[in-house]
Amino acid sequence: MAGRVLNQKQVEEIKVLLVQNKEKIEKTLRTMDTEHETLNTMDLNDDADFAAASRDYSTDIHIKQQQLKELELINKSLKKIEKGEYTGLCDMCDSEITIKRLRVKPHARYCIDCRSYIDNEN
Repeated sequence: MAGRVLNQKQVEEIKVLLVQNKEKIEKTLRTMDTEHETLNTMDLNDDADFAAASRDYSTDIHIKQQQLKELELINKSLKKIEKGEYTGLCDMCDSEITIKRLRVKPHARYCIDCRSYIDNEN
């Protein structure tokens, strides 16, 4: 595997972004859990109320699954930083993941080309 492409200042910048994103996701997940608890205690009077609540709950479950996946990737990236193993390189081709991309998605595992390839394969 090739060496690190990010300097220490960039790694620290990515770490700050990862922590901020982690806190935001955790807050969202807590809010969703609270809303679901409230939904369980609601008295849904008719089929329309029940259908609307079910649709919202179903959407929330999908969002929650996505958020949990993202949180897992963030935690993996933070562990790599902790261990000094965070390189800024693509997991697939070992090319550099640009700092511009990492600033938008600091837990990115793939460069743009590999991410496009993966998306097109699915």
